[in-house]
Amino acid sequence: MAISGRTRSTRGLVILLVTASLITITVDYKEGHHGPLAKVGDAALAVIGPLQSAVTRVTRPIGSFFAGVLKVPSLQSQIHQLKSRLAQEQARELAGVSAQQQLAKLQQLLNLRTTLGLDQSTGARVVSSGVSNFEWSVDIDKGSNQGLRPGMAVVADGGLVGNVTQVSPFASKVTLIADPGMKVAARLVSSQTTGQLVGQGNHDLRMELVDASTVVGVGEPVETVGFPGGLYPSGIPIGQVSSVGTDRVTNAKLISVRPAVDFSSLDYVLVVLSPESR
Repeated sequence: MAISGRTRSTRGLVILLVTASLITITVDYKEGHHGPLAKVGDAALAVIGPLQSAVTRVTRPIGSFFAGVLKVPSLQSQIHQLKSRLAQEQARELAGVSAQQQLAKLQQLLNLRTTLGLDQSTGARVVSSGVSNFEWSVDIDKGSNQGLRPGMAVVADGGLVGNVTQVSPFASKVTLIADPGMKVAARLVSSQTTGQLVGQGNHDLRMELVDASTVVGVGEPVETVGFPGGLYPSGIPIGQVSSVGTDRVTNAKLISVRPAVDFSSLDYVLVVLSPESR
């Protein structure tokens, strides 16, 4: 009897709740936005809205943080890819600049060859440099198999470099005019006065044996003098006068000449072939 009464009570409660729900829905539908239930909903929204906003402000950064943590591996991969692309573009750009610079130097060398009439010459690339306080030389990638012999003049796009001093089948050593053991017959272009240039390593070349009465100006060009049987063809630029003075004891001219060639940045040179090698 107790179970039966309890069941009827439960059924009655369910029926009552269903009936109340139907009445509420019907009244809310008929009254629309102006009914009493709508006002109750508005009041609830007024209370719940700010609470939801506050909760959102607190929880949104936390959610964004965890979302960001999940994306870190992907972002790192993208950053790595972008860095790799940037490095490739920079390498291409540098390669393009380097190629343009080499082309410009080769063109200047070709122009010098034409201007000086050095048709009987061969191009070579500098493969190593021995420029130091004790030795002033460079190695080039041409040797006896290409007709090179010791004593041959070597020029670059700016002017005279030096001469070949050692030769192997596929490489040669070129001693620079800056070497203290080098001497070059030269002349001042303006006065056509001749003299002798002596290498001084890190310092400008020294020009000796110039007549004391010769008028010499700073900036005056200096070039080679071509003697029969000499090492250097005539008219190859060497440099410009950088200073002029007079020795108080001997009254001799003290002339310094700055080389036209930057020996620290040599890339390509021309080797003037001797008659027997042409």
